[in-house]
Amino acid sequence: MSSGWARYAFKFGEYYGRQDVESYWVPPRLRTREWMFDGFDQRPPERHRGFRNVNDLVSHVIRKVPKSCFYSTAYYRDPNQRKMKDKGLLGADLIFDLDGDHLPGVTDGDFPTMISVIQDQAYQLWYDFLEPEFGFKSEYLQVTFSGHRGFHLHYRAPDIWGLDSNARREIVSHI
Repeated sequence: MSSGWARYAFKFGEYYGRQDVESYWVPPRLRTREWMFDGFDQRPPERHRGFRNVNDLVSHVIRKVPKSCFYSTAYYRDPNQRKMKDKGLLGADLIFDLDGDHLPGVTDGDFPTMISVIQDQAYQLWYDFLEPEFGFKSEYLQVTFSGHRGFHLHYRAPDIWGLDSNARREIVSHI
């Protein structure tokens, strides 16, 4: 049996290979997103990858066996380009990253309390600000557990894709 990181890579490879393509979750507008893959070894992450469809993405994951993968919140005309200016920015999701241990008096040492507090904060963000004050619609909202300290609220309405950094900053400042 393999040792060190190779053992984990082998197990990840087994897992990826057993999954049906339909069991993989992929974000909307897959073709326009840039992907990054982080391997088990010391090589730099593989970036600037785009995929035409879910089958191409899954084939890549099975072949490369990444430790983790990430997709851009931005949409590009050609996500495979190496230089950002050549990608052709089309827009971006609006993401709110809520981490419980960033709140005063909250610590990740008490995980259940931290998650409860940040869950309440996510609820308030949506129902006290984003929905009533900005008219955001729940059909464009996806809430995900961030994997450790809180939640991400992904808002994917087409009318916000083109917001620039200043407009996004204004929303955060208002809240």
